[in-house]
Amino acid sequence: MEPLRTLVFAGLRKDRGAFVGLALLLFLASLALTLTTSLFADLSNREEALLDQIAAGDVFANDLVSNLTDEDIREIEALPEVQDVKVTEAFTAPTRVEDAQGNEIVKSSPPSVNVYEAWGSSLEFNVITDDLSSYHRDRKGPADGEAYVRVAERILHNMQVGDFIVLDIGGRETSLRVAGFYEDPQMGTPFMEMKRYLLSSGTFDELLAEVEETGVSGAGVSGGAVAMEKEAYPIREINVMLTSEARSQGIDGHDLTQLIDDGTSWGASAHTMFSRQTLAGYGLLVVQVITAVLAVFSLILFVVALILCLHTASSSIQSGYADWGVLKGVGLPRNALRRALVMQYALAALIGLALGFVAGCLLEPFFWPTFLLITGILVVEASFPWAAICCCFALLAALVVCVAAMTRKIGRITPLAALRQGDGDIRFSPRGASAISGSCLRASLAWRAIVSEKGRYAGIGICSLLLCAFVTLCFGIGGAVAGDDAVYKAFGVWKSDGSVRFDGQEVSLDEVRETIESVSPITREWKEDAAVLNLNGEACTFFGLSDTGALDEASIAAGRAPKHANEALIGLSLARAKGLSVGDELQVEKGDGEERTYVVSGLLSSVLNGGNGIILTYEGLRDLAELESDATGVSRQYQLADPDKADEVAEKLASRFGDSVDTELTGLFGSSMNMLLLVRDMLTAIGYAMSAFALALACVAVMLISRRTLLSERRDMGVYRAMGFTVASLRASFALRFLGVSAVGALAGSALTMAAGGALVSSLFGLFGVGAFSLALPVWEALAISAVFALAFALSAFGMSGRIKDVSVRELVVE
Repeated sequence: MEPLRTLVFAGLRKDRGAFVGLALLLFLASLALTLTTSLFADLSNREEALLDQIAAGDVFANDLVSNLTDEDIREIEALPEVQDVKVTEAFTAPTRVEDAQGNEIVKSSPPSVNVYEAWGSSLEFNVITDDLSSYHRDRKGPADGEAYVRVAERILHNMQVGDFIVLDIGGRETSLRVAGFYEDPQMGTPFMEMKRYLLSSGTFDELLAEVEETGVSGAGVSGGAVAMEKEAYPIREINVMLTSEARSQGIDGHDLTQLIDDGTSWGASAHTMFSRQTLAGYGLLVVQVITAVLAVFSLILFVVALILCLHTASSSIQSGYADWGVLKGVGLPRNALRRALVMQYALAALIGLALGFVAGCLLEPFFWPTFLLITGILVVEASFPWAAICCCFALLAALVVCVAAMTRKIGRITPLAALRQGDGDIRFSPRGASAISGSCLRASLAWRAIVSEKGRYAGIGICSLLLCAFVTLCFGIGGAVAGDDAVYKAFGVWKSDGSVRFDGQEVSLDEVRETIESVSPITREWKEDAAVLNLNGEACTFFGLSDTGALDEASIAAGRAPKHANEALIGLSLARAKGLSVGDELQVEKGDGEERTYVVSGLLSSVLNGGNGIILTYEGLRDLAELESDATGVSRQYQLADPDKADEVAEKLASRFGDSVDTELTGLFGSSMNMLLLVRDMLTAIGYAMSAFALALACVAVMLISRRTLLSERRDMGVYRAMGFTVASLRASFALRFLGVSAVGALAGSALTMAAGGALVSSLFGLFGVGAFSLALPVWEALAISAVFALAFALSAFGMSGRIKDVSVRELVVE
């Protein structure tokens, strides 16, 4: 054991530069991987823990009070798999938000459903401090005249404590002060179109009485489905719990939705019902994508580190032929020598991976506030990082196995080969011009070096290819979501520049159009609506468009938009879940129990409900949801040739028609812009951060390879200097090697990304429904990225080649 320990530490001291570089690479890989796995695990665990903490049901549902009766609830409770049904009385109302000065900051924007319920009436929520960093331990609930809002409103609408929620109940407005933010693991993510506001018991009872006095039951809202509300009406929420016996049999929330759908009379009607798994999935949609990107980068880092590790091990064996031969000659067995070399790399890798693991664990809490905004949940304590530990050990094992395979070369070293320093096993047979001649001596010398050590420089090319491909991919994603309109296009949603609504008695549509076009021509005009209906047990959002041309053609992954009332354009996630493709039939049950059959006209690449949304024609939606088809009071959306004049159009309409024309923006995705911008900013930030990492990694890679290369070519460099080559020319030739090889690899990586990057990102973003994502990467930008990487490799090599001036011709002659 003593000789083995001595050999290990002697090797570490001798090649400490190479081992430090290797440890640094593995540190970066471990850091990224630990951060990725820990974030995903902690957010997932926290989501599950909070659902248990607030006693959320395995199934959540809501419906009109007239539909979800006490008898229906007793029927659900009678199911053998159901342990309990928690009932919460609530109501919905058109809502807008004003700041403390009375300026409107958020208009009521469909299809968001604003649900009001009393604090503590069913679930027990945590209240978050105003700076979103921790919990309020002494806040028991809002006071009278106040409300708690979900954290998502901070990012969606920049809502602050002290703003006011204004409810419209029967034409009478009521203002409630925003007193704080609460954590809602059930419906707290911005991707949920249903917003829950919590009131004091007194305020809730008072407002519910006002809602009931209006006499509006919500019966016009599609027989139980919640759609964009134009009036206040009472609703009822339920949380259904599974029995412990049912859970032990493997029954989960998905199964329970189907059991309720098949086994109760209420389940056969239209309703809004979500399983616990579906609600958790909505909250973790973006988390899955971001952690997947980071995981891919971590694996690229490890592959680069592994390539460099094998190169370094091979170079170490080759340059130490004499040492290995002498050690074998004095009686040390080859297996002991192999173990010594493996242990050197294992120790360096273990240190790098361990430090990266610790750094990842320490950095993770700094990311919790950011993910709070997109998940609606706050992680307050990290769980034990089992996943990260397993990943790091897997990387360590893979590296040790590869190095062990490489060390078999030691067994082939003989005493004679040791005396020759291995020269007898090396053949110099360059392809192409072999003579160093002509006017381009530096380039000629670089070419001879490359072709004589092809394996060594192939590693540099592969590293350059991987790193440049990933950075090009990040820039392509960033370019696809760079502008506001590009965000909508990339994520498969549409937008309107303005909305108009009027009763058709005092004002005609032609007059409104004439007024708008006096400011800017109208490029498209349509009507739209939305409703949430039951689809095979779970809630699904249906959208209706009078002009499906509002959809971007690029967002249709297959087929076409619906043209007839019996056609449907369905999201990719829904299509995968149900095994549907273009031409198949989709069965949808109406509120009266009647089934409607729709032909799948196309597949939609869109974030609508995480890829579970369905688009119908406007007439098809109104018939399915049984919405009133009155011609008056219908909001019309329009797009302008000059979108920047939208505010000017609204002012012109207000000055001409006054209150006769309502210009409130009612576009279905008007409230989603901030959420999409947040996703865009996160993806862009990740791209820049990964690019900086990649450039740093390129420099480390050059440091490792060039150090070994210069040591192995020390004699050659002395010969070249004796022949008259200057230090400057040798350094330039050395940099040219890395410039040429890395340029080829970088160009190949960029070309690979441009050819297949869109498909890769589409498969990744397909986790939340965007399966037809197109990279926006001009050729000049791809070439510029390749050039930057090639220059980074070349400049790093030039800097490391300063050791050439330390080569002494006299020492080489003596040697």
